[in-house]
Amino acid sequence: LRHISTISRAHDTQLLAQHGLMGTHLNWAFSVNSVFALATRLTLADDIITLRDHHRSHAAIIGFSNKHFYDGKLRVATKYDRLNRPTDQPAIRWIHIRGTVVNPGSGAMIEAEAQAVVREIERIMITLQFQGSIGVVTPFRAQANRIRQILHDHPQGEAMRGHGELLVETVHKFQGDERDVMIFSPVISNGMPQGAEQFLRASGNLFNVAITRARASLIVVGDRDAARASNIPHLSHFAAYVTDYKAPIPSVPVADLGPVFPTVAHPERVSDWERYFYAQLYLAGFRPIPQYDVEKYTLDFAIIQGNRSLNIEVDGERYHRDWNGELLRDDQLRNTRLIELGWDVMRFWVYEIRDDIDGCLSRVAEWANKR
Repeated sequence: LRHISTISRAHDTQLLAQHGLMGTHLNWAFSVNSVFALATRLTLADDIITLRDHHRSHAAIIGFSNKHFYDGKLRVATKYDRLNRPTDQPAIRWIHIRGTVVNPGSGAMIEAEAQAVVREIERIMITLQFQGSIGVVTPFRAQANRIRQILHDHPQGEAMRGHGELLVETVHKFQGDERDVMIFSPVISNGMPQGAEQFLRASGNLFNVAITRARASLIVVGDRDAARASNIPHLSHFAAYVTDYKAPIPSVPVADLGPVFPTVAHPERVSDWERYFYAQLYLAGFRPIPQYDVEKYTLDFAIIQGNRSLNIEVDGERYHRDWNGELLRDDQLRNTRLIELGWDVMRFWVYEIRDDIDGCLSRVAEWANKR
């Protein structure tokens, strides 16, 4: 988010004049410029480092922002075994609530949405006895105040408010913060004031922060239809993203696909060496499954043997040509995630398959014979 300065423009000008900086250092005015922005102007572009590895959130939560705000440049490096989710529900979901927007003096508020947020907090904290951290974030101060008031008046309010890590706030208060579970109250429905809608439309950065504070579970409570039909691009696209999201379903192993490389979803990705290796694996008694899906990854081959799973990757000439530190990091993150899920991983260069197919098959056989 852009920095918020408590220094007035007049005071800033006075300070600049006091230190003889009015003529040469106007861009040092903190009321209109952040230290980061100033440093960026004084730094060569090659010396600015983009932090690409994302460690906070489940891939489903960060996936939308990665595509719409970061051009797909983030790499999910989250340790899933550290995520604390109250149930086995999807990492991201939308509770659809219709309501009417009112203006209590400034901003916007929806009573039905605020009530629904508190019901969800009650379900998580009281019914499920969840002990992790919970946050509620909303773009409007009036909505945050109303949610806090409902919590205060709730019969179980003391127990919920007494939870050490329950925070209900606007987006700026969550900058740099995170929670196991985040509930997002977008406050958009019938009767939306024009000024409030314009504020949301112009606040893509606030929206991005709001939906990326969750580590394990992001729950949106609001009018999904109004969000999808709105003229706020990031919100309408996000509503479609959550609506269409389905937790990945593991591929079902097939006992025997036959000795010839089978039809796959993406034949354009299959090299001649992969077809050859498949045939050789089959002749050796293995039953490889090409293009096996695990979460967001598509494996070149999977071999499932009882409760053990092996990922086989074939790296060819294109991989050689594009291989660099970034690609290595991508592979490290991919391998780490698969290992966390219980997979073993083997990589074979095409020259190994070409020059030493027996050695390659022996490596797979050695894995298969382990107990």
